[in-house]
Amino acid sequence: MTSGRPLGFWTAVLCGLAVLHAVATVVFLGSSTLWFQAMQADELIWIRLVIGWATAQLILVLLSLAIARRARRMPRGAVGRARIVGLSVAAGLHATITTVSIGVILWSARASLGHVLGGTTPSLLFGLTHLAYPDLELEWIRTLYQTATSLQWATGTALFILAASCWFLLPLPRRERFWWVFDAGMVLAFAAVSFVLPITPVEGDDASLGGAVVRVTVTTLFAIRVALRLVGPLLSAFERIGFRPMVAARHLRAKKTGFLAASGTLSVLAVAVSSCMLISVLSVMGGFRADLKKKILGNHAHIVIDQALKELDDWRPILEQTRATEGVIGATPYLETEVMVSSLSNRAGAILRGIDPASVSEVTDLAKNMTYGKLEYLEHPEQILDDSIGSSGKSPLDAMLEAEPGEDVDPRPGADTMPGLIVGQELARALRLVVGDRVTVVSPRGELGPTGPIPRTKPFRIAGIFYSGMYEYDMKHAYVALDVAQRFLKAREAVSGIEVKVQDVEKAPAMATELASILGRDELRVRDWKMMNQQLFGALALEKLAMFITLGIAILIAGFSVFGTLTLLVQEKRREVGILKAMGASARGVIRIFVIEGLLIGTAGGLLGLGLGFVMTFAAEHFGIRMNPEVYYIDKLPVNLDPTEFALVGAATVVVCLAATLFPAYQASRVRPVDALRYD
Repeated sequence: MTSGRPLGFWTAVLCGLAVLHAVATVVFLGSSTLWFQAMQADELIWIRLVIGWATAQLILVLLSLAIARRARRMPRGAVGRARIVGLSVAAGLHATITTVSIGVILWSARASLGHVLGGTTPSLLFGLTHLAYPDLELEWIRTLYQTATSLQWATGTALFILAASCWFLLPLPRRERFWWVFDAGMVLAFAAVSFVLPITPVEGDDASLGGAVVRVTVTTLFAIRVALRLVGPLLSAFERIGFRPMVAARHLRAKKTGFLAASGTLSVLAVAVSSCMLISVLSVMGGFRADLKKKILGNHAHIVIDQALKELDDWRPILEQTRATEGVIGATPYLETEVMVSSLSNRAGAILRGIDPASVSEVTDLAKNMTYGKLEYLEHPEQILDDSIGSSGKSPLDAMLEAEPGEDVDPRPGADTMPGLIVGQELARALRLVVGDRVTVVSPRGELGPTGPIPRTKPFRIAGIFYSGMYEYDMKHAYVALDVAQRFLKAREAVSGIEVKVQDVEKAPAMATELASILGRDELRVRDWKMMNQQLFGALALEKLAMFITLGIAILIAGFSVFGTLTLLVQEKRREVGILKAMGASARGVIRIFVIEGLLIGTAGGLLGLGLGFVMTFAAEHFGIRMNPEVYYIDKLPVNLDPTEFALVGAATVVVCLAATLFPAYQASRVRPVDALRYD
């Protein structure tokens, strides 16, 4: 099979196929949620997938057997013989085990047994299907699949390590030719996905989502390959800057042997991984903060005008002055108190807010957050009876049945129609309420009786249910019409305060100060949203700082890796340093050379890490990492790309790497030419 071709050629082919096979396996399993349902519905997809996968496994197995056979003819002790044999064995085992694992998945999908293995990434990657569907009749399928999955990852890891090791056994010209072919393939793949596949997935369309994921993946690999190709020309250009940059760049480009070669690569990777982790976590933390800010500003006003421990009686002139202020979008009054809401099945405490349905939409997103019912029901509660079944109010039909012969009947609902009440989703779930249900609201603000305060009660009918995205808000808030709340609480015309929305939310503190000066009343409190939520956002900022410090330790560890690499480099380049000093180089000049080397390592690792972090955060923001809203109260992981944080992480990475170079550079500057050249 391999006659006419040297063993190194087929080893290169096997290394390339092994890497492609590992990538294809990860993509196949990782994108399972995209193809699983389609494969069940279309038999042709299943057949093509089986044929393609079986062909790939067969080629990999045959090639590994042929190389193993020829490698055994190599003399014992020959360089690379053990690694080549190990590579062929690992490739054969991995292909065989992968065939079993993927075959079980394909067979389960074809046999409509998808409920056994599931179609989600966690179940396919880690074999956790038995936690979801413990079917005793198909226990052998789960056992076989879980065992094959574990062995697949073990052999895949060994295959990748051996492939990387055998790759360096190949002659440099052959590796160069391989990379040219690989680069040509990457260019063609990038051009193909750029013209064919979409970058923005269609909501609910798995095919477009899969295409977008493939395009981002190919684009990322293409960008990495382009960056690696540019390293050489950039270092060549860097050498022309001056003598010290030239020496530093040539130190890094020089061929290294033994542990130093691996140490340099690991240093760059350590810096890249640590900066990637840090920027990813900071982006997620920033996403949570932005999501919380959006929800708070959607459910609360930007500015609140009220009076401490007292309600506002003459609030109408204040409302008019506020609305007339430049920069104010809307203003609405509200009346707030704590109540108890009781249903037939349960009771719960809540904050009752009387609002003006006509103007509240100018300030908050209550109307947009309605999932059931309508905000208009607060003004027209009689419409609830028309849209609800089983209501207990008096309808025109009831009035006709109860009327005496010859009596005129008013077609509108009776005067005993209960006012509407809008509750949050969690409160409705706790009280088991739907639109049209009757509840009783109990307020402690009652009249004083002979035995103490008498609570005030009033029946209401559920007019709507809203979802704000914040659990505590949905559990504790209920809305009624302002005039209904005033009559219920005997507050006459008083309100608790006025809510204000401004054009620029970031200028809310300045607007609050301006409103306070315009109103000119010392007894009024004018507070902006930052002041009212200072503790909450302060806690988020503190948590983000803690995460930055915690993950920043990873960058420090990467700095120690750079420290070790440069220390070894100083020892290896001791003779060159001695020659430089003998030629007149100063100690400060030697220090600058090694500091520049550390700067180049930190810059390369930082740029690689920031690039990978950008891809990860972009993918998470663009495609959305789905989360269980029943558990996390959000449907996907929030991500916020902040250029300032990218710059901060990049600067921190470079500073740490520069600090790690100081001691090795100082040690290099102390080298005496006589000692360095003593044995030459």
